[in-house]
Amino acid sequence: MDTLIKFFASYGLVLTVIAIAGIIILGVLKYCNLFKKIDESKRHYIYLIISVGLSVIATVIYLAIVKQLNIEYVLTVAAAIYALNQTFYNIFKITPINALAVKILTFIIELFKKKSGNVETDPDNKND
Repeated sequence: MDTLIKFFASYGLVLTVIAIAGIIILGVLKYCNLFKKIDESKRHYIYLIISVGLSVIATVIYLAIVKQLNIEYVLTVAAAIYALNQTFYNIFKITPINALAVKILTFIIELFKKKSGNVETDPDNKND
């Protein structure tokens, strides 16, 4: 147990950054409506699987880099990253950060559309 406490004391900030990166990836997937053809009640489970998968993949990569790759750490760190991910996601959803992120992504997409010459004012094609 002391080993785990020392590990989190040393790498807590890194785990937080990894969790936030997972939220950003998931947020972009949601923003792009990647799974819009799937029933909304089932989309929740898809996003849950993606979130858990990203947590595990990030954990394995991170622990391999810091040469701490063993099953005890993988399970603990993946659970910690997932918990941080869910906590930050809920904070993100109930604060104005969500609206700010949508505005930033919309601005970036419109900027790329202007540069490519494909200007479309309705990203969801609701006027078709």
